[in-house]
Parts: sequence; structure tokens; C-alpha cells
Amino acid sequence: MDSERISGFSETAKPEDGFLADEQSSEIENREVGQEKSQGTSRWPDRDTEVFNRFLDGNDEAYRILYDLHERPLYLYILRLVGSEGDAQDVFQDVWIRMFRLRGERGTVTKFSGLLFTIARNLSMNAIRDRKVLPEVSIDDVSADFESALRTREVDDADIREMITRALAQLPVVQREAFILREYNGYSYQEIAEITGCTMVTAKTRAWRARERLRKMISAWLELKEQI
Repeated sequence: MDSERISGFSETAKPEDGFLADEQSSEIENREVGQEKSQGTSRWPDRDTEVFNRFLDGNDEAYRILYDLHERPLYLYILRLVGSEGDAQDVFQDVWIRMFRLRGERGTVTKFSGLLFTIARNLSMNAIRDRKVLPEVSIDDVSADFESALRTREVDDADIREMITRALAQLPVVQREAFILREYNGYSYQEIAEITGCTMVTAKTRAWRARERLRKMISAWLELKEQI
């Protein structure tokens, strides 16, 4: 991945260049902003949130610190959701431009990671909808717990990973994103609910259904493979 192309301070993606996002994404994002404002300062901000608030106060180095910390997990989340490196790089770039532009729009945030992944999720969904093609997803870093749960037969690692990749790409988008946020990024169900704009029960149900569908598809493929 060309880091110069996707960097928030790159020559090809300067903060003043603008960003691509439709009105629906902006409305959802504004709702997230409103929710944060209504919460006030009742929760003690975590370290990343404190750093981002320093950026909002004018500290450019704080932006670079957060970019370096979140570059890989954020990019992989987007890539797994949209399934295309080209689209993932575009969305990744747009996310950081949008985060930069928040400096002139608001004073503080209460949860940096939640806002970051909410914006990434909205723009990723826009990319998926505009493309209207199901992505092909890589699962190189799927959680060990989930992968080990599938090992009821003697199967090569490469075969397991190929089957998970194929199965994950066939899941409904809302189930796939819940699974990715839970298994790849390690978010709690409450955090997934906040990022995706649903209830915690819905987030948990989506992740559970994703796991069950994956198990069923992979089990069927394994049985078929044994018969060959």
C-alpha cells in the first residue's frame, strides 16, 4: 500500500482538497456528533481522545500520532468491509481528511475511536452501495478462537482460510461488519452498536448469525471435500 497516497498529509491528499461522501453519510455523522455533544463530559476521555482533542485545539503533531497508531487497523477494517484495495485506499484517505476537517467544526470529542470507525463504516457502506458488487474479503488475521472452533477435522490452514474468505464474502453486509468488528478489531458489542448505529442486542445478534452462517457453510464444504 502506498503510504504517501493515503496519508492525511500526503501530496495527493492534502486536508484542503475536500473529500467524497454523500449527504446520507454526512447526516449520520452529524447525528453522531450531536449524540456526543449531548453526552457532555461525563465520561473520562481515553488517551487517543485526549490526543485528538489536542489536535482540535491546534496541535498538528497530535494528528500524526493518531494516524500512525490507527493506520493499519483502520485500513484493514475498511479493506475487509469493501473488499477492494482501490476502494479501501480511497475510503481510508477520505476518512482522515474528514477527521482533519473536524478541527474547524467542533471543540472536543468524547470517544475518538468510536467516531473514527463510525466515519469509516459510513464511507465504506457508500462505496459498497455505489459499486453494487459483493467484496472478496481476506481473513488473514481472523481471531484464533473462531478459527480453532472450525477445526473439527484435519484440514490444512490454507484450506480453512480459503473457506472462511469465501464464506465471509457471502454474508449480508450488516452481519459481515459485525463479525469483522468483533473478530478482527476486538470491539465489544456495545462499541459495535455505537459504531453501526444499532442496539447492543442487534449487534450481538448480527455477530452471532454471522458466526453460525460461516460454520454451516464451511461444514458443508468440508463434508463435500471429504466425499471427493
